[in-house]
Amino acid sequence: MTALLRAPARPRPQPPPPRRLRAATPRAGTRPAVPAGARRDRRRLGLLASGLLFTVVLVGNVTVHASITQGQFELERLQDRAGEREAAYQQLRLQVAEAEAPERIVERARQMGMVEPAKVTYLTPTTRTSSSEQPSGASEPRTEAAQSWGRVKPHLDGRR
Repeated sequence: MTALLRAPARPRPQPPPPRRLRAATPRAGTRPAVPAGARRDRRRLGLLASGLLFTVVLVGNVTVHASITQGQFELERLQDRAGEREAAYQQLRLQVAEAEAPERIVERARQMGMVEPAKVTYLTPTTRTSSSEQPSGASEPRTEAAQSWGRVKPHLDGRR
């Protein structure tokens, strides 16, 4: 029989020798290692600070919204009050307009004893109505009203 040819066996790689752990020496300029308990304390402190900050922001937000809501209620109250005052003002304007109506005035005057005249005389102004329009050389006023004013004026000065 024939012999089988086999390839020579390969040597298996050897595992590296186990490492021996040794204490690390701190290098210059590096932070020292923080123990696990201190890390846990820092984490708790950070979570506590974050929770406190969240609570403060939440309470502030609720306070601002409550203030805005109160302001809205106050605004609505003032708008209602302004509407009531506006309606009262309009009612008073209506009363004034009714009181100022010529028909109402004539009616009230008749109740107080007014009688209508038999003849109505209309007055027309003259061409010269004031003393400032007189010529500078005139010594006597020309209109009858201006002459009577000169006689009446001294008596009126003492009434003040």
